[in-house]
Amino acid sequence: VAFACQSQAGMSVIYTQTDCTNDCDNLQWVTNPELIANASSEGVVKWADSKCYVQSALTSTVGAIDAGSISLQVQDASIFSVGDWIRVFTEIKNVTQVPGGGRLVVATPFAGVHQAGDKVMKASASPQ
Repeated sequence: VAFACQSQAGMSVIYTQTDCTNDCDNLQWVTNPELIANASSEGVVKWADSKCYVQSALTSTVGAIDAGSISLQVQDASIFSVGDWIRVFTEIKNVTQVPGGGRLVVATPFAGVHQAGDKVMKASASPQ
């Protein structure tokens, strides 16, 4: 379980239960993601426009994703629905179609190239 934050400046961060450096004994959010109610920039200006997404499922890509593509092939498309948010590395996309055969279609093109086997995180249905 993790959540990713993205700002308009293109920055993102992931919080997970591994490689923790601060407040590492506070893991209730890992076993119960419902505890993640919202996100805050905590007064840091560069994060003021950030949006955060809670991971609810994880799969991986079957083939590469080319820059400019709006579709991708995943190992398990059954965990996704239209309207879900996905994260592939630092790119967060909205799913517009789940046409079958492990394929997902997203609203906006991928900016970068992603390799087969890259992780695809299903995020909360809407940004926190």
